Amino acid sequence: MSLSTLHEESIRKGLLRINSLGLPHWSLTVLDTVPPSHVLEVHYKLKNFKKTWEFLNLIAKQADLKKHHPKITTVYNKIDIELTTHDVGNNITEADIGLAEAIHQEFHKIQSTQGENK
Repeated sequence: MSLSTLHEESIRKGLLRINSLGLPHWSLTVLDTVPPSHVLEVHYKLKNFKKTWEFLNLIAKQADLKKHHPKITTVYNKIDIELTTHDVGNNITEADIGLAEAIHQEFHKIQSTQGENK
């Protein structure tokens, strides 16, 4: 994976590809820090606590495989994820796009096994 900061058009194309998999959609957020930080973020909701932890374990596996690790906040069946690359000044790289796509694919797989579309 490249550790070069992606330009806005490349980020937009990456988000279109990821979000074509279905809801919920990932988005780009600029945090009010000095200098500004750019993060990809998403909010997932699963059926219950058990499914949430199954999904978190799948995220951990993908993060380990890709050697890129997200910020994860979870409460019961809700998961908030942020991705940024610290080594390029908290900007978005292909590593962030690739992990977001892998996470979103895992989410849609686990959704299909629990029979809900949230």
